[in-house]
This record gives sequence, structure tokens and C-alpha cells, in this order.
Amino acid sequence: MIAAPEAYFAGGVAPDAIRLFAGADKVGSHFYDDRDPSTWGVTTIVDAFLKRGFGDALPDRSDAALAWCIGYLAHVLADVANWTHLQSRLPAFPAERAAHHGIWLIADRLPVDDIDRTIELARVPYAVAPPWIDHAAVERLLSAVVNRVLTQADPWLAEATYVRHDRDLMQAEPLDLRALGVPDSTLVAVRDRHLPEWEASVARARLLVPDEAWSRFETSAIEGSIEAIRELGRRLGI
Repeated sequence: MIAAPEAYFAGGVAPDAIRLFAGADKVGSHFYDDRDPSTWGVTTIVDAFLKRGFGDALPDRSDAALAWCIGYLAHVLADVANWTHLQSRLPAFPAERAAHHGIWLIADRLPVDDIDRTIELARVPYAVAPPWIDHAAVERLLSAVVNRVLTQADPWLAEATYVRHDRDLMQAEPLDLRALGVPDSTLVAVRDRHLPEWEASVARARLLVPDEAWSRFETSAIEGSIEAIRELGRRLGI
């Protein structure tokens, strides 16, 4: 959404933001159930998205309002592609927990163009966000992603910034590393502490998930997003 990049970017962060920081559960934030493939269809997701707070009409049909919706749906459909083509190659969690985590680590390293690594945070149009969005939650995660993750040249330092707080993966950290002001020396220490485990997780995921599955994942994420945008347009008559 070149016409409203800040809204599109914020919409893409929003599902995780409201889950992490605003108390929403997975179904309430992403509109599908990880464990129920019958909820993964595009029509089902778009229907749930609209019923979450719109009904069958958007009060604002500006480029920015639509960009929020499109960014949001693109995130959700990328997640669905992950479950369909990558996570489905593994036994249900917690079996092969390292490989499950390795898939996310590999996905975090997919190429990002320089032009997509920054936005003007002050220009995010929160006034036209979907009505269930917690603005403070999105601002918190968006600021961390833009200022602390996408700016890192070392992908492992980016992972340290966004480390998953999961005691099962031995990654629980006492600090909120997404917050601004955490010194780089702390991130380096976190990286060095977890790097052997991360590398082992990536190796296990690469062993269990073939390259062709990653190609299908990328294609499915794009095609699913396009289909969702078209379905949204059909439902809204635009």
C-alpha cells in the first residue's frame, strides 16, 4: 500500500501487538485456530475479521483505513501459510519444539528491502485503525520493530531484541528487550547466550522441512493475501 505505507505497516504489526500487549487471544487477534484447519480459509478469516468490529461496512474507506485492513489480513494469511506448509511438516507441539522454533527463526531471516525497513512512526494514522485495535499496544510493538529489530544488521542481534520469552525453549529473559534504552551490550549478551540453541533449532528445522515447503509457504502467503484483499473488496463493494 504505497499510498499509505504507515497504515499498512501498522496493520501488519497489529495482530501480534494486541495479542502480546492487549490481552487478546489467538482467535480474537488472528481469526483462526492453530489447531483447527477448518478455520484457515480466506473467506472464514475475512468474515471473522469484519464481524470483529465492522459488520459489513467500513465507516472510512480512505486509502489509510483500507491499508490498515490489508496489512492486518496479510499478516494473518502469512501465518496461515506457515501453519499449512511449514508447521504441518512437524508433529504437534511440544514434540520437536526446537524445529517449531527453528521455522520462526528462518522466517525472521527472509529478505526485507531497505525501503521497507523504516517508516515515520509519527505518521501512523491511528484514527482510522480497525475499531478493536489497542493503539498503545500497536505503538509499543511497532516502535520496537522499527527502531530495534529492522535496524539491526546482525540478524541474531535482531532476534535477541525480539527474543521469545518461552521457558520451554530456555529463553526466558528478565528484561523487556523490546523496550527502547536496552543497551547493545545487553543484546549481545543475550545473543551469545542463546545462539547455540538458535542455531541448533534452525538446523533441526532445515532437516525436517524441505526447501520446496518454503517455496510453497512464500507463494501461499502472497496468494492468500491477494485473495483476502479481493474477498474484502467483494464484501465491501469496492
